[in-house]
Amino acid sequence: MIRTIYLILIFILILGCQDKVHYEKPEGLLKKEEMIEILYDMHLAVGTSNIQNVHFEKNRNYTSLVYEKYGIDSTRFLEANVYYTAHIQEYEEIFEEVERRITELKQVMEPQSDSTSVISNKIREAGRKQDSIRKVLKSKN
Repeated sequence: MIRTIYLILIFILILGCQDKVHYEKPEGLLKKEEMIEILYDMHLAVGTSNIQNVHFEKNRNYTSLVYEKYGIDSTRFLEANVYYTAHIQEYEEIFEEVERRITELKQVMEPQSDSTSVISNKIREAGRKQDSIRKVLKSKN
């Protein structure tokens, strides 16, 4: 009897763990390519929200600008996001492409920031040398 109860519980557990969530395709679903573009811009918007903009503002939420750029609202994006989340294979492909684009952008931008830091380090070093020369000249006087 106990063995039968355990088998039934294991059977229920196995059935309960299966991925049976199926969402119907919502009307006006964003295409896969659109989702890639939107999610890419969303990641950039979230990543730059902590950087001071030209108006000296920090911690600004730029996601509304992404919605505006693509002519959608948050509800339409959320519906598409839920749909693609339920279709994990497609969602994974979308995120792989977004990740590839972000990595590509990072590779393009890193050399610029490296050269900027090299230049600023050289400027600092030159300033230190001038300070050292001034100290030597002051001590001689």
